[in-house]
Amino acid sequence: MDDDIVATLDAGPGWPGEPPAPGPLGGTRVLDLSRVLAGPYCCMVLADLGADVLKVERPGLGDDTRRWGPPFHGDDAAYFFSVNRDRRSIALDLTTGSGRAVVARLVQSADVVVENFLPRHLASLGLEPLRASSEAVWVSVRGAGGDGPAGGQPGYDVMAQARSGLMSVTGTTEPTKVGVAVADVVTGLYAAVGALAGLVARRPLRVEVGLLESAVSLLVNQASNALAGGVVPTFAGNDHPNIAPYGPVPCADRPLVVGAGNDAQFAALAAAVGLATPHRWRTNAGRVADRDGLRSAMAQVFSQRTAGEWAVVLDRAGVPCAVVQDLGSLPDDPQMVANGQLQQVAHPAGPVRVVGSPMRLDGRRPAVRRAPPLLGQHTAEVLSALGLSDEQIQEVSGGDRG
Repeated sequence: MDDDIVATLDAGPGWPGEPPAPGPLGGTRVLDLSRVLAGPYCCMVLADLGADVLKVERPGLGDDTRRWGPPFHGDDAAYFFSVNRDRRSIALDLTTGSGRAVVARLVQSADVVVENFLPRHLASLGLEPLRASSEAVWVSVRGAGGDGPAGGQPGYDVMAQARSGLMSVTGTTEPTKVGVAVADVVTGLYAAVGALAGLVARRPLRVEVGLLESAVSLLVNQASNALAGGVVPTFAGNDHPNIAPYGPVPCADRPLVVGAGNDAQFAALAAAVGLATPHRWRTNAGRVADRDGLRSAMAQVFSQRTAGEWAVVLDRAGVPCAVVQDLGSLPDDPQMVANGQLQQVAHPAGPVRVVGSPMRLDGRRPAVRRAPPLLGQHTAEVLSALGLSDEQIQEVSGGDRG
C-alpha cells in the first residue's frame, strides 16, 4: 500500500492550496510539524502575515497542548487556542511509511517547514534526509542549539528560564519563573525572523533556534550588567536595576506602575504629585542609590488618592504610568476595545475570543481567518486534494479523518 500511496502522491497536484490570504506572505506555504508553543507561535506569526499553514498532528493525540487544561473550550484546552489559529490540521501517523510519504510530498511543495523534533527523533522518523534535501526554508526549534552538549536534550520553557539566568533575576527571595512562557515566545519570534530571512534570500536556508539561547538573548541589560559591568544581578522583584522610579507604587486602592526614564520625567513627576525632592534625587544615579528612601516617599504621597486618579494626573504631566490590571480587565480596556486586537471567531464548540496580531500592516491589523482547528479537522479535505482515496486516507491518518 505504501508504494501505491507514493505513486498517487507523485502523480498528484501537490500542496492543496487555498486562495491567497491578504498580507505580504499571501500564497506562501508553511508546513507546521511542531507542537506545544515556540514552533506553533512561529507559524502563527507567519499566518498573521498571510501564509497558508498546514499543521500535522498525531492521530488520536494531536498537539500536547490540546490536553493542557483546564480550562477547555469544547474538547481542547484554552492553551491550544493561544497559538494555533489560522491553520488547517491534518492527522498523520509519521511512524508509518505512508504517513512519511505524505509529509515528504508536502515538504516538496512547501516554502517553509517548521519542526521541533529532537534530533534523534528527526532521524528515527526518517525526516533528516528531507531536511537535508528540501528546497524549503527549514526551521528547527530546539531546547538548545545543536553545537553544544545540550543540543540533543529535551527541554521546556522553564528549563531555559532556569539555565539562562532569567529565574535568578526574577522574584524577590527565590528563583522565580516569569508567569508566561517567555523563552518559548521569544524563540518563536526568532524562528519567524529566520523563516522570513530565508524567504527574502530565496534559498533553502537552514534555521535553528534554541530556547536556551533565546532566553539568554532576552536578558538584554541584565546580561550586559554582568558581562560588561562585572555586576552579577540577583532577585530584582519589581525594581529596575538601572532606573528609579520604575515599578509599582501603592495607591489608595491598587498599585500604579510609574516610570521615569530620565531626569526631566522625574522632575515632571515630582511637580505633578507634590513630591519633595532632596538634591540627591535630581539624578537617576542618586535615585538608584537611594531607591528605598524614594520608594517610601512616593508611597506616602500616592496612598492619598486612587490609582486611576493619579494616572490622570501623570498622564497630563507626560509621565509614563499604567494601572495594574488583571487579565479579566482586558476586554473592557478602552485601548483594547479601540484597537481590535481581541477578536471573536466561530468554532464548532461555540464562538471563542482569541488574541490577534499586535502588528498593523498598512494601517490595518490582520484579521483572524480561522479558529484553531479541531484535531484532524481538515485531513480528508487536504489528503483527498492530494489525490488519495478514502482507503489511503484511512491508512495514513489512523482513521482520524476530520
